[in-house]
Amino acid sequence: MPRSEYIKVRRAESSDAAAILDLRTKLQTETSFMLLEPGEFHDSLEDEARRIDRLNGRDNCLMIVAEERGQLVGMLTAFGGETRRMRHRATLALGVAREHWGKGAAAAMISVALNWSRERKMRRIELTVHTSNSRAIEVYNRCGFQVEGVRRSSLLVDGHYVDEYLMAVINDE
Repeated sequence: MPRSEYIKVRRAESSDAAAILDLRTKLQTETSFMLLEPGEFHDSLEDEARRIDRLNGRDNCLMIVAEERGQLVGMLTAFGGETRRMRHRATLALGVAREHWGKGAAAAMISVALNWSRERKMRRIELTVHTSNSRAIEVYNRCGFQVEGVRRSSLLVDGHYVDEYLMAVINDE
């Protein structure tokens, strides 16, 4: 699929809560690569708006969205460590609507997140990914992530245990 020239990445706002909830539901139903199963997420519109404000209010957390022609097509959250010994790192969680796979939304969001992490002098950005999710692994590799290890039988998906790679980027000091 051709890359979209209309993908825009921006910081999520509390006014995006309804669209983010819709996107979460869509992501959970169209792929088994997401952490939550369909119907497992029950937060309200108000809960989502508070989460967006809380994350974007911390200096080592971030929530961004990718949109195309005004419609949300992806989201990325960077969860920074809360203790002093872990404030230098953040864990990424991201998802892109299936019809936008291969169009550059994931790479664009990761680029924004990595730039944000370097601006804040964060040392480590990490994520986990199903070892069978070759498309995502390819994107992460292109963005500079390296596999650090395998979390064996890390998830139970559709009655089968799934391994995950732990991947990270280490920012220079």
